[in-house]
Amino acid sequence: METRLLTAADAEAFWHLRLEMLRNDPASFADSTDEHETTAVDVVRQRLAESDPASNFVVGSFADGRLTGSAGFFRRPNNKERHKGHVWGVYVSPSQRGKGVGKALMLDIINRARQIQGIEQITLVASARLPAQKLYESVGFKGYGIEPHSLKIGDSYVDDILMVLFL
Repeated sequence: METRLLTAADAEAFWHLRLEMLRNDPASFADSTDEHETTAVDVVRQRLAESDPASNFVVGSFADGRLTGSAGFFRRPNNKERHKGHVWGVYVSPSQRGKGVGKALMLDIINRARQIQGIEQITLVASARLPAQKLYESVGFKGYGIEPHSLKIGDSYVDDILMVLFL
């Protein structure tokens, strides 16, 4: 397993992995497959090309040269929130689950965030599903609240757990 920053060269693989995650775990992500399918690979390529390891990046995990997991990080530009980083889009393909991929991705994000001047904490939103919550807790995140009905999928609602890691 290799974990590294994604670059513009990874855009097509990331686009397809993102589609997979939205199909497999729709309750875990705010975007829908319909919304994602309207995003061109070139848009993803440009976003990855413009990523900045000090404020906005995506890490990926590769097995046999294939992208099988990803996690994103961003930092808001406004002065009053620059002490916080945010994790988004954590996903591991079903064939790679239970092999430590999710933990490797999270540790990579945390290690990179520790190198960013001024970052004091990292937040994330976890769907109220035990496996994801346990992963985040295993690397030091703690829940601090619940957002009821955070997502609405058809007639069903998903609650989210708000989590933080103080560095």
